[in-house]
Amino acid sequence: MSIVYTDKEKCKGCYACIRGCPCKAIRVREGLAEVIRERCIACGTCIKVCVPRAKQVESDMGIVWQLLAQYTNVIVILSASFPAALLKCRPGQLVAALKKLGFSEVMEDAFGAELVGQEYAQLLSKDKDRLVLSSNCPAVVAYIEKYYPRLIDNLAPIVSPMIAMGRVIKWQHNPEAKVVFIGPCVAKKAEAVDENVTGVIDAVLTFAELKEMFAAKEINPETEEEGQFSGPKPNLGRLFAMSGGLFKVAGLSDNILKNDVINVHGRDYVVKILREFAQSDIAARLVNLHFCHGCIDGPVIDNELSGFRRKELIANYAVREADPEQTDGDIEEYADIDLSRKFTAEAIGLAIPSEEDVEAVLREIGKADPQLQMNCGACGYGSCRELAIAVCQDLAEVNMCWPYVVNKLEAIQRDLIQMEKLTSLGQLAASIAHEVNNPIAGVLVYTQLLTKKLTADTLPKEKALDYLSRMESELARSSRLIRNLLDFARQTKPALRLVNINVVIDQALSLVAHSAQMQHVEVIKNLSPTLPEVMADPDQLQQVCTNLILNAIQAMPEGGTLTLHTSADSKGQVKIEVQDTGIGISQENLQKLFTPFFTTKKEVKGVGLGLAVSYGIIQRHQGRIEVDSEEGKGTTFAIYLKAHYE
Repeated sequence: MSIVYTDKEKCKGCYACIRGCPCKAIRVREGLAEVIRERCIACGTCIKVCVPRAKQVESDMGIVWQLLAQYTNVIVILSASFPAALLKCRPGQLVAALKKLGFSEVMEDAFGAELVGQEYAQLLSKDKDRLVLSSNCPAVVAYIEKYYPRLIDNLAPIVSPMIAMGRVIKWQHNPEAKVVFIGPCVAKKAEAVDENVTGVIDAVLTFAELKEMFAAKEINPETEEEGQFSGPKPNLGRLFAMSGGLFKVAGLSDNILKNDVINVHGRDYVVKILREFAQSDIAARLVNLHFCHGCIDGPVIDNELSGFRRKELIANYAVREADPEQTDGDIEEYADIDLSRKFTAEAIGLAIPSEEDVEAVLREIGKADPQLQMNCGACGYGSCRELAIAVCQDLAEVNMCWPYVVNKLEAIQRDLIQMEKLTSLGQLAASIAHEVNNPIAGVLVYTQLLTKKLTADTLPKEKALDYLSRMESELARSSRLIRNLLDFARQTKPALRLVNINVVIDQALSLVAHSAQMQHVEVIKNLSPTLPEVMADPDQLQQVCTNLILNAIQAMPEGGTLTLHTSADSKGQVKIEVQDTGIGISQENLQKLFTPFFTTKKEVKGVGLGLAVSYGIIQRHQGRIEVDSEEGKGTTFAIYLKAHYE
């Protein structure tokens, strides 16, 4: 019987469930997080952290409907946490609604807690040298059976309140009845079929499932007349659902100075305490363990109340309904119920990976050097080494290492930037070839003239110097253009320094100036002479400006006006505007403009990465890029960068 299952279509492979699964029943398979062990009972943490709700608990609703249809006596047991879970109706109204649903009687497992509490008190008084771990949380019990089987003898051989109440009903109150438990705990479903306590609970519903059943029968508990609980009456047992409730019911003191008893709740603390307990570092007489913060924090309580408010609701109900004399009489009546239980070691062994394999994983994620092992815990494991071991055991993936993923994404982004540069170079090739060819042709002409006139001995010195000066000028212009191209194409590491934006724009414009001339685009520069500098990578900013200017030119196939404007505002920002009078962009496409591989160009001249890469560059510079466009009138891109002042 699998208690948790995965909807593969919904699973996004976020691995949150793996980090939250204390019983390690979740692992990665084919990119998805799946339950691989039978009866993953855990504590429901993997369900609570699953945002897409791909992890779900198998429902017993079908079984319950069948029981109600076939049997006259079907008794329901309510978890002591119900006042904190079902808020919109009074307890008596809930009883009436449950009976309307078809249940013959409604009881509280809090009376089972009364019996269990007395058993704990007797156990501690009889065997004063024994160190005891509580056995009320089935998730903790299952964890110990699997991962700390040597601690089984320390588990209190006492059933949980749910099983205690089931035995009260099946062994004495009404042996013919069918019993259904309703509560907030996922692990209760597995506990009901545990071979060590089986036979007294026929089905388990969560509070969420109960609400579904009410909805199916169109029953609104808020409108029902109040009914009465039946069976034995609890008193302080109603506090059992709270963290530390066991101590109250058993009459134990959790005095922090004595440390005789310890109350531990929360997955991380439970795992740590068990490790310390196994190493004999904990000497408390009783350690009460809950994976949740008490049952009032069960994974299937679907309201947003704080733990303090939930405690208050339960405490108020307990005080209001208290009848100590009735409870004492009922305890005496059911004093002969056997509350003992056994445990079964289900040790799960995983192959210990070799040191070479662990080191190989550490090298892959860039953590081979111990000084680089941040042990940040973002992966859900306590250290980088623990993650590497889990990867070797096929319980995790290297992509769970956040720094590794960040570095990987940065490398991919650098590759995309370089890819877009090469694409832009391809678009500029024809223009640049023409731009470089003109001065070289001029130099060739002057070389031929010099040769001819020197041969005829008719060249004055002044004329020769003039020819050489013109040749030097043309060659220098070509050299600058080629150097700018090489700087643009070169893959360099980001290097922040003070940059004059106007200079960057001039360099970018020099690369595409001929393209503007060929398409009859008039370029207007309105660059502020008092513009403050910015702290940036000039190569990357030049790439952004080149891309935006080139896009603007291509958006004006019939010619037009390109305006480049720089300014500084009162907010300490430098603003760069690239404005064209081209065909514009539709509102629909504006929403997709910065999406990778999206392009509005009919004749594809790139791979649709230019704006996406530009957007990423500006974001890394802690700036922003905005666009305003109207079809048929043109487009304006505005870049905002933080100005640097001395």
